[in-house]
Amino acid sequence: MTEETRDVVCDAGPIIHLDELGCLDLLADFREILLSPSVVEEIKKHRPVALTVKLPFSVLRTHNRTDEPLPTTCRIFALDRGETESLLIMESHPDAIFLTDDASARMVAERMGFRVHGTIGVIIRTIRRGRKSPEEVLSIIGSIPSRSTLFIKSTLLKEIALKIKKEFNPDPPLTPCSN
Repeated sequence: MTEETRDVVCDAGPIIHLDELGCLDLLADFREILLSPSVVEEIKKHRPVALTVKLPFSVLRTHNRTDEPLPTTCRIFALDRGETESLLIMESHPDAIFLTDDASARMVAERMGFRVHGTIGVIIRTIRRGRKSPEEVLSIIGSIPSRSTLFIKSTLLKEIALKIKKEFNPDPPLTPCSN
């Protein structure tokens, strides 16, 4: 299954942050966006307009399991209800991509063998998909501190920008040779 036809299971963060950045439409490449009821409630609380965008959202209920390895691991890592429900959905959709900006949720997901990306990964992916130029992506990433509630250190943003420049602009301008 190619990435553009995959389903994604979203935690609230990426939907909220992509909407703040005016980039929620970048999720339209995915076949279906699976949300838990708790994630929907969190989005309604912090960014209700994000749920009005025409995207293939589906809300999936999860069973309240407390004594199995995944819920236990989620408690150990102090994941909130939305993150835990999202990971439970991932268990039944292991080919999906889990979108989260929470470091602990990412660690649990990776430990479970799930494929994980965050807001920045979705934005960078648009270069490969031909939807945005490297310059457009650099502009969006540069605007994160002023336009989004996504917490990311400025040094990490600079590292990401340098990596984008290096990966997507591999040919530096030619300079004349001096003899």
